[in-house]
Amino acid sequence: MHDWLSPDAERAAAILEAHPDYRVLRSLPPLDLVPLPEPEGKLRTAAILDTETTSLDPATGHIIELAICQVKFDARGRIVAIGPAHDWLEDPGYPLPREIVRLTKLTDADLAGQRIDDVAALDLLSNADLIVAHNASFDAVWIERRYPAVAGKPWCCSLKDIDWRGFGYEGRQLGALLAEVAGFFNARHRADADVAALVALLIAMLPSGRTACSEMILSAQRPTVRITADGAPFEVKDRLKARGYRWDPTIRRWWSEVAVTNADEEQAWLAAEAACHNPTIEPLTWHRRHRA
Repeated sequence: MHDWLSPDAERAAAILEAHPDYRVLRSLPPLDLVPLPEPEGKLRTAAILDTETTSLDPATGHIIELAICQVKFDARGRIVAIGPAHDWLEDPGYPLPREIVRLTKLTDADLAGQRIDDVAALDLLSNADLIVAHNASFDAVWIERRYPAVAGKPWCCSLKDIDWRGFGYEGRQLGALLAEVAGFFNARHRADADVAALVALLIAMLPSGRTACSEMILSAQRPTVRITADGAPFEVKDRLKARGYRWDPTIRRWWSEVAVTNADEEQAWLAAEAACHNPTIEPLTWHRRHRA
């Protein structure tokens, strides 16, 4: 029985769960009620965070909400302790775009006069061994732009550093994974709620017998290479896209990230199928990954 739900509700849920035509989702519980394993080996700290912003561009937009929760994880990569969640709002100095109001439910009145505590936020980030976000390629750019002192710190991405489809899960959005993997729903789309949802997701056990956090850390630690298809002609763009390459509008090149062991095979494919004979090869680790 889940302690944060009423006995009557749990009995009704148990009846539905016993029927093959029903699946029960429970409201995301307070994190201090989530059961955690006994730690094994050395403990390290992760800062799990989420940002809400006024736009997709950190060069012109502003962070309007930042939530950070430090957790402890053990030698097996399992979360074994959860610290308090910290959440700050910030007034960007101009009216919020209508789409941001719709998405976050934040209003200009909510943000008026508010300011992120940069000293406290930087302390939480600096004292962590690694930083975690669900789509770190978005959050890392904003965070490192605002807090240059943590640039180069290891990042993990719960979206990309776990092979969700390989484990049989169709969705990759945080809400969909929270429901499918952990059996919870989260009705709020705010930074603090998303951080709580991500912590609950990372605690969940996957078919591998390891937690999502363990799988994420194992994957993130493996070195990869970023291959940029320099000189590939325009007419092969569809082949590159079908192969999984992404377009970088800044350098106007197609690129992909592959395992070190697959680098030679990928270079051979580029030469044979994309007329690209001199790609740029850049080694990546979690100190650099998710920044592009």
